[in-house]
Amino acid sequence: MRAKGQVVVIVAIALTAILGLLAVAVDGGRLYIQRNRLNRRAQSAADAGIGWVAEQMVTLAVPRQTEAAGMAPCVPDGDFGESGARCTATPRPAEIPHWLNDDDRATLVSPQAQATVEAVGREYAARNGLVSTAPEIEALAFTYPYAYDPDGPTLSLRSTVRQRARVLLVGLLGTEFARIERVGQADVPQR
Repeated sequence: MRAKGQVVVIVAIALTAILGLLAVAVDGGRLYIQRNRLNRRAQSAADAGIGWVAEQMVTLAVPRQTEAAGMAPCVPDGDFGESGARCTATPRPAEIPHWLNDDDRATLVSPQAQATVEAVGREYAARNGLVSTAPEIEALAFTYPYAYDPDGPTLSLRSTVRQRARVLLVGLLGTEFARIERVGQADVPQR
């Protein structure tokens, strides 16, 4: 038996397999990095939007805290103070959600607040290179308040980003783009 020429066939098959594995490794690595980058951007946009909500909570609570600080002290054992009013427990200043009333919570989820939260999230996303008009970005959406329950413990903001990522070597197999969708969610206590 003559083995002449068989090595060329084996090398050709092995080279094709190695190039295929290389293509998967390169494109898989690129997609993994792109997915993580997109995840960080989506999360940071959600964090920026919910940060605005937290600032508004403080703004709404400060007048009540100032009013409580100016009231006459009373005895915590339930006796009536000098004003004749019964003493009630006052939350600590750092417990901002406990200073809010139902009207404040309604203000925090009003259509105006929702529009502002989305604008803040979009602005922050744009500063981080996530521009919704870029050709590779298919969607940049904000849902605030997300799964809202007026009596629930938190206010949540969810940002969703869907992007097309170009694949290099696997593109030879007929697909040029892969779709990546990442979700970022941020919460702030409301009770």
